[in-house]
Amino acid sequence: MIPSNEVQKAQLEDPAIRPILEKKLNSKDRPSWQEIAPESLATKRYWALWDSLHIKDGVLYRKWESDDVCSCRWQLILPKSRIQEVLRETDDSASGGHFGVMKTLSKTRE
Repeated sequence: MIPSNEVQKAQLEDPAIRPILEKKLNSKDRPSWQEIAPESLATKRYWALWDSLHIKDGVLYRKWESDDVCSCRWQLILPKSRIQEVLRETDDSASGGHFGVMKTLSKTRE
């Protein structure tokens, strides 16, 4: 997997993630819509998830909880520049050989 310092650097270089990560680092309060309105659609989607976004070791994650709140997962907010790399790693991992589309997607979400 990618070291956290590289992930943080990639997140800060990602134009959709950077505004949210910077605001999360500087404040716990969600920015106003007026602050986010000029940003990209992807940034606005992250803004809508504000309460479930958390920073761990300088890296932005989404806390996902099941509907019955019995399970919780930390999902890395993956910079666009790293998506292909992670999909390739997941699909070709030694833990399972080559997966189909749905299995790769499920494994990536883990």
